[in-house]
Amino acid sequence: MVKAAAFNQGKFPTIAFVNLATVPLGTDLRKLVAALDKQMQQDFVPIWGYPATLYVAQKPKPGEWQVVFLDDADAANALGYHDITKDGQPVSKVFVKTTVAAGQKVSVTASHELLEMMIDPGAQLWAQNTNGWFYAYEMCDAVEGVAVSDFVYPSFFESWHEPRSVQFDHLGKVAQPFQTLQNGYQIVSDGKSTREIFGSAPKERDFRELEIRTMHRSEYRKQIMLGARAAVRSRSAAIGNTAIPSDAHMRAPHAAVLHHAGRFLTALAEVVDPLPAVPFELAARRSPAAVVDPLPGDPFEL
Repeated sequence: MVKAAAFNQGKFPTIAFVNLATVPLGTDLRKLVAALDKQMQQDFVPIWGYPATLYVAQKPKPGEWQVVFLDDADAANALGYHDITKDGQPVSKVFVKTTVAAGQKVSVTASHELLEMMIDPGAQLWAQNTNGWFYAYEMCDAVEGVAVSDFVYPSFFESWHEPRSVQFDHLGKVAQPFQTLQNGYQIVSDGKSTREIFGSAPKERDFRELEIRTMHRSEYRKQIMLGARAAVRSRSAAIGNTAIPSDAHMRAPHAAVLHHAGRFLTALAEVVDPLPAVPFELAARRSPAAVVDPLPGDPFEL
């Protein structure tokens, strides 16, 4: 049985780094984790404000997040690794053989996966651009390409910033919100389906031919989107409405917030004005025994 995830309950995580790969990482794991911890403390935490404790482990404790080094996706399947642990905690997987075959460094992949897991552990957050498209809330995809990964700042997902008006990523390569650099890509959605956009044709070719994405966070994100859409279809069928919902309804997280906010405001408008024009009207509305005027006419009455 999978327990409820604790990564959204207000405590900073402890992240265990576990090496199950049969091929060399290209660096000592403890040195790699030390470098990642330095990147977190010096660069990432001052911007995003979300720290973590990193350490090397052979067997993580229940409740800990994990970054696991594996040969490839087949090894992950064979060892039973999925997108969350049996305790409901997030797992990031670094496929060593796949990374090396693509001409990339394991340290960069590990940094990339760690930073993205820190801010969106459930791979379910999106940011809406002014063009109406939703962009996956991924810290590193748009700026891929260093011995540890570059990462974007929160301003990257804030569409109101003018070009070059603020800093959008750590290395200063991004000029405007939602920009995809030459060696980067992003996952976008219109609320009904998802797809990738690429910074260049070579990046798209490498993505399609070299970068095996099986069991990657991006694939998990797409599964969540498909699952949400299937759930909406199921609910529609259950009430005898088999039509596919409109685009507005498919933007579930945002539409749901607006819908419930609207209902709340409507209900609020129907109750007694909580801020009356006359300061002591609240006292007059109730019997004297039922309420004490919190703002007495005489300043020293209390």
